[in-house]
Amino acid sequence: MYRVAAASTEATFRRLYIPNTSVGNLHRHSYRALSSSSMLTGHTRSARTPTITALSIRSASPFLRIRCSPSTSTVRSSAMAQATNTNRSCARRRFTTSSAEAEAVEEELPLNYGLLYFDNAYPLRMGWWDVRYSLLRPGWRSMERKAKEELVPPENGMPFHFKIGGIEPRQKDGGMFVHFSYVHPSSYTTQEAMKEIESRCEQYLMSHGHYMWFNLQKVRAFLVKGSPFLEDMASRYPNKKIRIEYVGDLGIEGLYELFRKYGKIVDIIQLPPVKDMPKQAIVQYKFMRSSTSAKNCLHGADVNGVKIHVNFEKTLKGNAIWTWLSNHPRITVPLGAFMIAGTSLVILDPIRVFSMHAKITQLFNVNEYPLLKWLRKETVGRLTRTPVDPLPATGWHEREQEEEKLRVWLRNPPETFAIVQGPRGAGKTDMVQYAIKEKTHKVFIRCDELANARSEGEILTNLAGQVGYIPLFQFMNNLDNMLDMAVTATTGQKAGLSANFEGQLKKILDALTIAIQQSSPTKNMSNISPEVIMKKIEATVEKKAHKAEQATRSGNDVPTPPTDSKRKAKAKLKKEKKKEENKWCDPDDIPVVVLDGFMSREKGPHARELWTFLAEWAAILAENHIAHVVFISNNVAASKPLSRALPNMTFETIVLSDATLESAMEFVNKNLDHEDYPDLIEPVKVIGGRLTDLEMFVQKVKIGMEPNDAKNDILGKAVVEVRKSAFDFETGDKRSLSWTPIQFWAIMKTLATVDAISYDELKIHPLFKGDEAPFGAMEQAELITIIQKHGRPFSVRPGKPIYRAAFQEILLDDGFAAVMDLETMTFLEKVEMTNITKWEGELRELSHLLHQDGSWFFGGGRIPKEVDTRVKWLMKKLAESHAKVEKYEQDMGRLKETVLSQNVQ
Repeated sequence: MYRVAAASTEATFRRLYIPNTSVGNLHRHSYRALSSSSMLTGHTRSARTPTITALSIRSASPFLRIRCSPSTSTVRSSAMAQATNTNRSCARRRFTTSSAEAEAVEEELPLNYGLLYFDNAYPLRMGWWDVRYSLLRPGWRSMERKAKEELVPPENGMPFHFKIGGIEPRQKDGGMFVHFSYVHPSSYTTQEAMKEIESRCEQYLMSHGHYMWFNLQKVRAFLVKGSPFLEDMASRYPNKKIRIEYVGDLGIEGLYELFRKYGKIVDIIQLPPVKDMPKQAIVQYKFMRSSTSAKNCLHGADVNGVKIHVNFEKTLKGNAIWTWLSNHPRITVPLGAFMIAGTSLVILDPIRVFSMHAKITQLFNVNEYPLLKWLRKETVGRLTRTPVDPLPATGWHEREQEEEKLRVWLRNPPETFAIVQGPRGAGKTDMVQYAIKEKTHKVFIRCDELANARSEGEILTNLAGQVGYIPLFQFMNNLDNMLDMAVTATTGQKAGLSANFEGQLKKILDALTIAIQQSSPTKNMSNISPEVIMKKIEATVEKKAHKAEQATRSGNDVPTPPTDSKRKAKAKLKKEKKKEENKWCDPDDIPVVVLDGFMSREKGPHARELWTFLAEWAAILAENHIAHVVFISNNVAASKPLSRALPNMTFETIVLSDATLESAMEFVNKNLDHEDYPDLIEPVKVIGGRLTDLEMFVQKVKIGMEPNDAKNDILGKAVVEVRKSAFDFETGDKRSLSWTPIQFWAIMKTLATVDAISYDELKIHPLFKGDEAPFGAMEQAELITIIQKHGRPFSVRPGKPIYRAAFQEILLDDGFAAVMDLETMTFLEKVEMTNITKWEGELRELSHLLHQDGSWFFGGGRIPKEVDTRVKWLMKKLAESHAKVEKYEQDMGRLKETVLSQNVQ
């Protein structure tokens, strides 16, 4: 409210600030203005503002009271007098004139408030991931001090008794509000006073050139014209685009004039109007700080009677990108696959190769560190004595020749395969591990775990775990398959994201090849002949022997302190050693790849592909002289895929058999005390020389079983194994065997009495009729062992030595033996009856060539000699077959009586 008594247009004022004491909780300010003839008139806007102290906006008085001298009598209105009598907080401002011409003026003016926005006080927060806000944000008190001392002009340099009340940080928008209070006389409108304050702040910032240290940009000040929307929603972040909602008519020109002061505008788009909805427009700035300033200064402002609401436009950038990607699958899908493959090639594949190389070289195995080995040898090794085992790991002397044969092959350049064959449990794996014990680089793949896997993913996971292929990301394969199916269903074209089993297996093996090649001394010798590599190996072996001899001699000599000449010689030797590294090839550093259980299972969903890929991969290692490859298999057909993978090459074949009785006894006596168990010869005879059976026997005796009880327990399990595997009692009507029970029964009856049977004799047996498939199937089931001689099957033995005793036990079952013999006789009788029918039919056909009087059909009274001979031969065969049928009938009757006489109680 304003109250003016009298005013002189010629009066001039000089303003002084004189603070009053506060009354109660109310703050009051007195202002004294003294007139001077030399000062400007009261309407002049360049009046100097005195210095005032800062007061809180919320505690400031809403009015300022200005008194005049009594020479100009003024009567206050009753309303103002009532406001004065109450305890309303007021601030007083006095204006007086001392000249005769001037008249005293008294005004009472209200205290006004305003907001200034500074747009570069904080770093802009672009999203939840933006860490600059946490690292660079200043404290509230420091920003308040900075606003009062650096950003806002001093209060004595501002008009209208300007005072700073406090700050309001807008950290997400990168700015802050500064609250202020002011008093303007009646000669100024509120808009003019606020514009003057804003202009003073802008001039101050421009003249001082204040830059913020985190982005080296100037701070700008704007007057807040609306009611800012102070929100802290986590999902809203600044944007270059702002959306304006208003009810009225602003137009493009009006919007441009209103928003241009905050920054350079890129474009203004007015959206189509919607019924019963406010009008909308999109303003896009070039810089994001311009949009934040406009939003905070103009939200809720009243522009010519039109109230506007300003908010950040929600970004559509991500949705637009996704829309474009989804609308162009022929471009984006191959590009995405290329990016994934590139990421895998650049980042993941080197990690996988390194992990496999670390596993091959035992990089993270502390037990293989030379320093730890030396400490163990010099500490524990000197205090304890480990017993020296003169026998190889297999336990008998018969294997020394095979082990030495494998060691000699490992000292040669890698150019072919080594195949270690033998029945299951013969100690093949132990022998190979013992032979390669001193090798520094080894890769051991257990193929039986791969063959017994239930799915493709399990095969790949097992293989990756064995060779150290990390990371595998097996779940990504399933995700790729699902994405490929989805893209195919939507676009009708296959995206090619999914990789088949062969491709994934090949990828693992290719990475393993690179890892093996990095650790092989022959990695750069793929184009060198094996003879040249052999010369390097021999030179390296000679050099190592020479160094060992020199070390032995130097150990016996008294050590002398090194001289300068010796140091120079040592440095020279190091340089020469680096130059001659490529001249040597240590056979102990050539990697050895062992594939244990190769072709352990021929049937399976991916068995054939697995064995083929492993054989072809091993052929690559051998042909390029990268590593030695040793195959361990109990399948005699294991050489077939290897021959296809590496044709025109001979393999190093090592065949292991069971131990002799002497070696078996030596093994048992070594593990058991002969004095405590004097009668071990009989159980060992029954068990035989199979290593696994002997180890099981030793374990059972050690836990407290008597030797005969342990033997009977092992024998009982062998009988059950033979019955289940040979006669297929658990399959029901659906047979899964590749042989008939009577075929194995014939072999079993013979092997129960003799050590071996002629393979050719069994082949021509009436039950087989030259079919060799049942023999291979029985050998695969480990029921029999086919002994090779001169490259062909020669004889047949039991699958395990203990199986002979098992065969004998099965034959002691009279009822079962009678049933199997009865089935055999029935089958043979059918065969003979078939022969009889065939021969009788041929005789019948010959009889049609004779007349009823016995004369020859083609003339002449005598039957030709050839026909007579054929008839006699047929009659002989009929007699023989009839005699066999009679014998079979007699035997079958006897066997039926035996079966019927069985006591089932």
